[in-house]
Amino acid sequence: MNFQDFEATDFACDESFQRYCLEENDTDVLFWESWVARHPEKKAAVQEARYMIEVLSARQGNRLEQLKHLQDGISQYELLHSALEEQPVTPSGRKINPLFKYAAALGGVLLLAGAIYLFNRTNTVADITSPETGMVVINAGNDPRKTIVLPDGSSIILRQNSTVELAAGFNEANRQLTLTGEAFFDVTQHAQYPFIVHTAAFDIKVLGTVFNVSAYAGSHQSETALFKGKVEVTLASKPEEKIILQPNQKFTTNAAGLSTPANPFKIVPLDADPVNHKAREIAWVRNRLEIENEPLEAIAGKLEKWYGIRVTFADEEVKHYRYSGTFESETILKALDALQLSYPFSFKMVNGEIIISK
Repeated sequence: MNFQDFEATDFACDESFQRYCLEENDTDVLFWESWVARHPEKKAAVQEARYMIEVLSARQGNRLEQLKHLQDGISQYELLHSALEEQPVTPSGRKINPLFKYAAALGGVLLLAGAIYLFNRTNTVADITSPETGMVVINAGNDPRKTIVLPDGSSIILRQNSTVELAAGFNEANRQLTLTGEAFFDVTQHAQYPFIVHTAAFDIKVLGTVFNVSAYAGSHQSETALFKGKVEVTLASKPEEKIILQPNQKFTTNAAGLSTPANPFKIVPLDADPVNHKAREIAWVRNRLEIENEPLEAIAGKLEKWYGIRVTFADEEVKHYRYSGTFESETILKALDALQLSYPFSFKMVNGEIIISK
């Protein structure tokens, strides 16, 4: 079969490709890994097909039947645009999120629910993609914390009632997002696309770092606190001026970026708690785990509750691994890394949840 003529929906409807995406068959996995490596020109189509399969495999009924409806729906979508003498936006154009083309084809309900599922499995808030702008909006809602692992591997812990908007083309053409509220960031490095956080008062440019941003709508003060790495801050009111923060420094300005006409911002050391000597700026996100001969299943429950992200197990045996000790960690990924040191196990992110295995 000539797979080079396949588009995203053709890949998604191929049963061998489905088994590869879902890691259901080692032979299919080896075949498709080799094929994709030999055909980099099909990378975009393969990536979109994987998105479709992940969405349609999210415990929402028969996958093959849904893919058949999807294929029929997309054909109708193309015919509709031809009748209107308007060319549909192609996935390669990246002008809108391609998932919304599929969502339109299926009447919106099934795949929109799937798009939410990819970012959040707790079902406590609705993450929304705008078909006009292609932005993905993620809201923590009433949860004290909500953990998100972005497509680039960076992790964000959103504080209650805080929101981030991922720009259209995030991790494909840029790594930009807009924050309203407060969030803790642990950013992976990416040579081509710097990580940029926009707020009402300032922008933050990152290469690879750990920091906290507080930028609530209506607040008289906005700030960013740096714990690791280096960031460049640009005031909305003075875009020509670049302020470089070093670790253990905090940048503060008012919401309009004008603390005083002469001094629109200030840089101060982080505010350390006199008892535990930890920075007060992230007291809301820090978790102190005290474990005394507890099974990993119980520990996972604590992590799930604290960080607002679902944790499941692929193997029964690993649930009964036992651990003791006391440690602090800023993110759930680092907490699991610490546990691995004494009794190894594996974990990975799949469809917005952490899966632990042997």
